[in-house]
Amino acid sequence: MAKLNISWSNVNSERDIINALVWNRWILRLLGIWPLVYSNTTVIEKILATILFVLCWSGFSFILIPMVMSMLSERTTQNDKMKILGPLSYVSVSTLKYFFLVIHYKGIRKCIRMLSIDWSTVQQQDYRKIMIKSATKSNVLCKFCIILMYSGGLCFYTIMPFLGHTTIDEQNNTIKPMACPGFDIIFDLHFTPTYVFVFCAQFFCGIAVYNITTAVCCLAAMLVGHACGQIEIVTTRIENFLKNAQSNHKHIKQQMAIIVKHHMQSLRFSVSINSILQEICLVEIAGSTFIICVLEYYCIKEWNDNDSSAILTHFFLLMSFVFNVFTLCYIAEQLTNQVFILTFLTIK
Repeated sequence: MAKLNISWSNVNSERDIINALVWNRWILRLLGIWPLVYSNTTVIEKILATILFVLCWSGFSFILIPMVMSMLSERTTQNDKMKILGPLSYVSVSTLKYFFLVIHYKGIRKCIRMLSIDWSTVQQQDYRKIMIKSATKSNVLCKFCIILMYSGGLCFYTIMPFLGHTTIDEQNNTIKPMACPGFDIIFDLHFTPTYVFVFCAQFFCGIAVYNITTAVCCLAAMLVGHACGQIEIVTTRIENFLKNAQSNHKHIKQQMAIIVKHHMQSLRFSVSINSILQEICLVEIAGSTFIICVLEYYCIKEWNDNDSSAILTHFFLLMSFVFNVFTLCYIAEQLTNQVFILTFLTIK
């Protein structure tokens, strides 16, 4: 970006960058992706990320394989298949989103580098305030997403199995409920140590799965929020230029060059966001819509069975998925509105 001859510089750029990346840094670390998208990481962080990366894929396989086998088994009743359908769909969608996050790591790294440069080279305190305002809005969305996803997810993987009804099979064995059904096709869940192992494994795998959904929401909020802030700065530059064009003829070409260059950088950043998130958002919207329908079916069924704990858990999950869809639509609309305002002002 071209520079003006001004004395002000952002001495708090490092802190600003940390605040802008804070939620994405922690979530992507847990998924083992952070060293791929952020170059300034230590050797220990890279080793831990590799271990977490392998554990995530192993966890997805651990959950998916038994449920797929149960869905294809002739012994599984239609009612049990419907119980498996929800968790199976969600884990499958999350695995696909994780795959897209990994293959787009170069694009994410490029956007984070551009974001860091923007914070380091911001040239006026007023522009920094605009960027802080956009980053704050993004962080608020991230917090709501984290709270809702983990509230519903932790209830689903911990509380609901304990509050669920135990049943007796044909061999007079007590069948203890699991968050993700269908594991009895591989494991002997009547044996208490095996049940505890599967229960704990499902819990930790569930954390990884919910981290993916949260990561998509937080990443989209951060990138789009930053893009909106940059476009708002360009809009402010144009408005100031139009106000001062009559009185300041000496630097008019320099100011126009800065505005055009900043405008092009903002558009390139928006295009990079689109290339990163288009497949992920498609999977998120389509998958969440299907899972919302399944959760509504679960709520109706549990209502008929008078299972209040299951209704509450499924309702929390339903609200979290609705919020995720709303968040993606909201941030996309915000970016569209900012681009429309800038385009209208430029034409005017």
